Amino acid sequence: MTSVTESTWTVPTATDLRRDLAAIDLPALVERHGTPLLVLDPARVAEQYRVLRRALPDVRPYYAVKALSHEAALSAVRDEGGFFDVASPREAALVAGLGVAPDHCIYTHPVKKPADVAAAARAGIRTFVFDNEGELDKFRGLEERVELMLRLEYRTPQALIDLSYKYGAPPAEALELVRAAQRRGLRVCGLSFHPGSQLASVEPLLRDIQHAAMLIDCLADVGVHLDVLDIGGGLPVPYDAAVPHVNSFVSAIEEEVRPLTERGIQVISEPGRFVAAPAMLAVAGVVGVTRRGGMPWYYLDDGLYGSFSNVLSDHVHPTIYAYDAGLEERPTFPSVLAGPTCDSNDVITTSAMLPALDVGDLVVAPFMGAYTSVTACEFNGLPKAAVVVV
Repeated sequence: MTSVTESTWTVPTATDLRRDLAAIDLPALVERHGTPLLVLDPARVAEQYRVLRRALPDVRPYYAVKALSHEAALSAVRDEGGFFDVASPREAALVAGLGVAPDHCIYTHPVKKPADVAAAARAGIRTFVFDNEGELDKFRGLEERVELMLRLEYRTPQALIDLSYKYGAPPAEALELVRAAQRRGLRVCGLSFHPGSQLASVEPLLRDIQHAAMLIDCLADVGVHLDVLDIGGGLPVPYDAAVPHVNSFVSAIEEEVRPLTERGIQVISEPGRFVAAPAMLAVAGVVGVTRRGGMPWYYLDDGLYGSFSNVLSDHVHPTIYAYDAGLEERPTFPSVLAGPTCDSNDVITTSAMLPALDVGDLVVAPFMGAYTSVTACEFNGLPKAAVVVV
């Protein structure tokens, strides 16, 4: 196994947050827009995308639009000459509306409506993903306009979310599915997989790359020549605990993909969280204070049905700080943060370490760019947090 130099990406401290907020007049933003609020810095999106391109120059990153689809975030990737992973007509339209060329997009949803396939093909998107034979008939009449990647099932128990539970063909069925596509006049250009979300180490990704490379060789032995390998996403960010930094992944990934790229195989990826999460800060107001079971409870105007939907859908636990003019050090206590809906399950955390708060105080959470605004809803008639671009 490739030796990996360990380095970590740590949870932002109050001092780190103070530095980030120094460039933002948060009270003025709250005065103008109210709370809840999501503060988006597109420069951070661009920075994270550049980090990936520098770190892994042999792996082309297609930003996963589903992570954060705000126009300012997409424009930041576009302005970096970036590429996009779309998975619905709406996402494809958002990117096209920003002037992104269709050859900078791949359509990665393995299971699609026939009408969605046709619309994406009309828009000029050429590369699509499939994982079962039933999908192939949806490309009838488009044989000369599309190429396909076969999504593989590689289970990763170590990942926070196993993204091969719902999609992906067993590797043993790869040849049969490629032949099924060929019988329909469709070209399969490559393989794709996703190692899972929030990887705690690079090893599962390396195993998947190695297995996919062997499968590419086996297919070549029977006359099936592929020229693309999509290695998905999975790079972690530090919500409530330190995670491996991208630097600790780089040399190992490069060692595995180099033999592929030297043979002319294009290796691509689908980063979402890594690019989007650091770019947005959540701000919520305290609307109620009480004590229950001996603990302080703070009721916020944002919760699990809003920006903190990432707690439910994404199984993450954002670190949340109290905000005041200087983020001054004050004694902190285990505290419960509850959301604003009538649902008793709308509790963000039961273990936030916070100072004593009053109605009207603010709390802030960094790393809230991914799977927050995009997964929020308006349950109980409560509006989503406004997104303010700085």
